[in-house]
Amino acid sequence: MHEFIIDKCELIEESITLIEFYTKGISEPNDFQKNDESLGKLDATMMRLQVIGENIKKITKINPDFFLNKLEFDTNAIIRFRDFISHHYEKLDTDIIFEICRDDIPLLKQKIQTFLSDNNETV
Repeated sequence: MHEFIIDKCELIEESITLIEFYTKGISEPNDFQKNDESLGKLDATMMRLQVIGENIKKITKINPDFFLNKLEFDTNAIIRFRDFISHHYEKLDTDIIFEICRDDIPLLKQKIQTFLSDNNETV
């Protein structure tokens, strides 16, 4: 189980790195809609947010309290957002995507990296 969680956290970290790459130069929500390239970045960012949510969902399935106990991070909103992306993609608001990337992703990154660093020797 521990190796499964490590693997999923590494996938989350990889998606965060890609989100950071995709959102470079995005300084406000409307930047996602400036041109075809920025719309592609929006789609890629949403896909990676979905990947993060899916991996969090998989971890919580086998260890429901992992994120609250180990990372002190509430993931309920991320899981719900993943479900929203999956079922209502066309209704997504760039303001929400922008806020998640600006506010939540850096915090999740720090928590995941700390966990992976602390557990690197035990795998």
